[in-house]
Amino acid sequence: MRKPFRRKPCRLFFALLLIYYVFFGCLYARAACEQIPAGHTFWVRLLQPVSSYSSKAGTRVRGILAQSPQCDGTPVFSAGTLIEGRIGRVQKVGMGFVHESSSIEIDFTQIVPADAPPVPISARVVEVDNARETVRKGVMHGMRSTDNLQDRVTTRLMHLPTWNPSTLWIVLAYRAAFPISPEPEIYFPAGTDIRVQLSAPVSLADGLVPVYANQDFSESERAALNQDVLALPERSTTPAGQPADIVNLVFLGEHEQVENAFRAAGWTGSDAVSTRAAFHILAAFVSLRNYSHLPISRQSLAGQPSDFMWQKSFDSIQKRDHLRIWSQPQQWQGQLAWASASIRETGAVFSFRSRKVIHHTDVDLDSEREKVVRDLTLAGCVAAVHNAPRAEMPLYSQNATGDQMRTDGAVAVVQLQDCERPDFEMSATAPEIPAHPRLRFTRYLRSQVLSVRNLWRANAAYGAYDLTRITIDGIRRQRSRDREDTLARDSHRGSVPALLAPPGLAAIRIAH
Repeated sequence: MRKPFRRKPCRLFFALLLIYYVFFGCLYARAACEQIPAGHTFWVRLLQPVSSYSSKAGTRVRGILAQSPQCDGTPVFSAGTLIEGRIGRVQKVGMGFVHESSSIEIDFTQIVPADAPPVPISARVVEVDNARETVRKGVMHGMRSTDNLQDRVTTRLMHLPTWNPSTLWIVLAYRAAFPISPEPEIYFPAGTDIRVQLSAPVSLADGLVPVYANQDFSESERAALNQDVLALPERSTTPAGQPADIVNLVFLGEHEQVENAFRAAGWTGSDAVSTRAAFHILAAFVSLRNYSHLPISRQSLAGQPSDFMWQKSFDSIQKRDHLRIWSQPQQWQGQLAWASASIRETGAVFSFRSRKVIHHTDVDLDSEREKVVRDLTLAGCVAAVHNAPRAEMPLYSQNATGDQMRTDGAVAVVQLQDCERPDFEMSATAPEIPAHPRLRFTRYLRSQVLSVRNLWRANAAYGAYDLTRITIDGIRRQRSRDREDTLARDSHRGSVPALLAPPGLAAIRIAH
């Protein structure tokens, strides 16, 4: 008779414990996610083109959330949710008589969920992905057409008027004969990704419901994938045998699914290394244009050459995202597996030793891994994602060119599904707008006007100032990177394992 009496207190205890976790866990999640703080950043993809040459102040701008704002580490809106704003001030170059460079400002004012009232926001742009434009205090600034490699290489020629004013015609004749210059007007086509920062907190309404960007694998599948990831080679190697990029992605799916997924996400392939490609690289490097099929250097994984090479860039040859993909001999979960190493390039220099353009890479590999998953998810090509840990992976390492790399060691295992390139109604809502003067002769005249205006910089004093400015900017960027690395290292050492969080709280995702 004592046995039932003992079971009831146990059942009552566990029932009360379950109610405690559910009630207080939900209460904690709601209390912590009533407001998104100012300063939070997220990614937006434009649905329409924006141009400093033809866009007008006050024009409405529409985009979609490529990455939702997060509250307490969870996404608040579904990817693809509409976001609206307006163009602020615009400055165009025109013929170059008044302005040498262009600028444009976009202020985002509301997020428009499909099944909820619009959410007012105040946000401004802080970065344009893979662009040569710079952003300062929410304003996107274009570059001067005379601020290019040709202008720097011919610095001595430009200094001739300082010592002998009669030689001014040499400079003018050279500029007239070789009008190589980047486009000074800003043009962002539909599909451009921009990072946006909240200028003020955003209050969230009641009635929050879960939002799942991607479905996760089952518990047994996750355990099996964790073991499969440990058997992967950690790094690729160069043809000379040097350790190169870190493997941080695995795709599960057929050959056609891998190819269709990256095409649907707007990624492009790579041209073979050739004389024609070399001239194309040189022209893009000198004029600071984009080369969307820029060759990608060859690397191997466990002695195997890559099966795919994909990249995504915008209007600068110096910046791009790219990855290599290698097929795996064993199937994972009964499917073909493809290992990949993704990386982001942030700068390019011409190496006289190797006689080619060399790219420098971003230190943060985890952000690049997340971008690949984000792009494929937005294209509707992802069925499930799981980040499989690799505890033995070093936090810091160096690639073959000496650039530092930082990673948490995890590998994102992505289950692919059939998909097509999303339209997002771009063809219906985003007509083309002029990006620069239509006639080539008009653009030629503009380049000559800008060259003449640039002659005031053709003196030794400005040359010394320019060199000092470049040096100081380089020192500041290096110090900024060092601070970021220090903060990342400290946060990694002081991080609390997710397993210590109350059960169920880590899986809560909220939105309107």
